[in-house]
Amino acid sequence: MLEALLAMLSLAAVPPAPPAPLPGTAVDPKPGITGTVRMHADVPSSVAGIRARNVVVWLPPGYADAASASARYPVLYMHDGQNAFDPSTAFLGREWHADEVADRLVREGRIPPVIIVGIWNTPDRVADYTPDQDPEEKRGDHKPQGRGGNGTAYLRWIAEELKPMIDRAYRTRPDRASTAMMGSSLGGIISLAAAEERPGAFGRIAAVSPSLWWNGGSVIERWRARTPQPDRLWMCMGDRERAGLDDALRRFEQVIRGGPQGLGDRLHAEVVPGGTHDEPSWSARLDRILVFLLAERPPNGRQVSTSSTGCAGPGS
Repeated sequence: MLEALLAMLSLAAVPPAPPAPLPGTAVDPKPGITGTVRMHADVPSSVAGIRARNVVVWLPPGYADAASASARYPVLYMHDGQNAFDPSTAFLGREWHADEVADRLVREGRIPPVIIVGIWNTPDRVADYTPDQDPEEKRGDHKPQGRGGNGTAYLRWIAEELKPMIDRAYRTRPDRASTAMMGSSLGGIISLAAAEERPGAFGRIAAVSPSLWWNGGSVIERWRARTPQPDRLWMCMGDRERAGLDDALRRFEQVIRGGPQGLGDRLHAEVVPGGTHDEPSWSARLDRILVFLLAERPPNGRQVSTSSTGCAGPGS
């Protein structure tokens, strides 16, 4: 009895093991950043034509707590990742506030704790974010951009190199149903391409103000010929963006919602009155996007509808 008591006292005196150090480098607390953000600088690529780039990772509340040591988390990959959390790195200082929005939703219990991976763009943004070439580049605003078309390689790098790195470094749930991708503008186009080309890796997709004009609307025609089957797909477009894109979104929805291979209520498609093409507008509806993508029981998908909240992002 005495020996057992001494053993118990000995165990009680052993301090708990310190939590394992977090991967990457800490992004120091500063105005505009909420929670824990880790920087992985110059993440390399072995895929031809894909440059090394920075990757930032936001960790949900409690991730580093001892009580959560065995917990695993769904993951959301965001394109244009320098705009996700930090106004000091965001385009024109306008960010998505993904850290603040996700932190609030997690604490309110509206979404599960989630890891958000922000993939920075590079000077090859147009090529990376487009799965096919646009030989005529019919933008209408004469913005230089090149012909694009390296998106398949970019998605290969994410699926075969970056995602495995994140899954090794962090306590993720790596399955398709727990892995989402989101992007705006051309980032929306490459997110749609992920549903086409990497369906085993990414089951939940958000295309915010997608550049449906790219290559004459080629993404719509591809999905008309063979509609991918993501678990959930969010699409939205402001009616004050490039002329005709709201109508293009309506046509796209008609193509992919109904029929034997249609997405039905797995699709949320929305045209937003007054919605423009910038991060403040996107951020204003990010809470609804995250709830649709990540909640255990999201709101049902619905037909193209209206809302008082804008939807927006950079010019391409």
